[in-house]
Amino acid sequence: MRLIFRILIISFVMTLCACADRVEVPPAHVGKILTKNGYKPETVPPSKFRLDMCLFYCDKLVTLATADFGYMEKFKLFMPKDQLNMSFDVRMTGAINRAMIDNIFDRIPPANNNISVQHVYNTYAQPVIRDVVRRVVAKYSINEIASSREALSQELFTAVSEALEGTPIAVRRLGLADVQFPKVITEAKERAAERRELIEQEKAQFEIQKIQMERDLEREKMNRAIAREKAIGQKEVNDLLAKSVTDKYLAYRTLEVLDKMAESDNKVFVPVEALGTIGLQQAVFSDQVKHIARKDR
Repeated sequence: MRLIFRILIISFVMTLCACADRVEVPPAHVGKILTKNGYKPETVPPSKFRLDMCLFYCDKLVTLATADFGYMEKFKLFMPKDQLNMSFDVRMTGAINRAMIDNIFDRIPPANNNISVQHVYNTYAQPVIRDVVRRVVAKYSINEIASSREALSQELFTAVSEALEGTPIAVRRLGLADVQFPKVITEAKERAAERRELIEQEKAQFEIQKIQMERDLEREKMNRAIAREKAIGQKEVNDLLAKSVTDKYLAYRTLEVLDKMAESDNKVFVPVEALGTIGLQQAVFSDQVKHIARKDR
């Protein structure tokens, strides 16, 4: 009888131990013990432990991720100032507000012993973000957005952060991404870019032509300077010849020619007065040239 009693006690203890599960709170998570009367007040940090032994109702460990997370919201918004639709994304990095952890456990039901961050985001952040972003972006024109995306992203970050104060979601960063402008706006910008490119090309071509014209001008200046120097040199030569070839020099050369002709077999005697005529002088020089040519042969 005592043996049977001992066996029953051992079986009962083993049954209780079997119900005391080993559980874990992973890194970047927190947990709470869910009892039949609700959550225990203390928050469990990342750790491994065994739940209390139980007989009829066993406690459960419910976890919640506390790491930073990223989400993207897609928008297609009608822009009142342009009367056009524009598509864009808003990308954010958020985190669980640790001061609101008890509130999350009290208000968000777990699924498979876990409260997902997406469930918390969809409940508290998504409606606020979509409302604030639409309200802020709709104030601007498409051209203003295109030229001031960084400033607009900062304004959105500030507005969304203020709107989410006191909620379980805190915003780390937020900004516009993948902005899809209307086709008519895109085509207009492309045409404007093409015009700017053509203008830049024209400016570059003008600078090239300007340099070429300046080079041609310098070349013409150099050519004129060379021609001027040649003209000055030729004038100096002519002036020198004009001063050197005098009547006395011509008379001296005439006597030299007559002297050579006197030694030749072909002699022609003319009056001395005729020696001063141009025709005789040409004849004298011509005859002398022919005589020298025959002599050279």
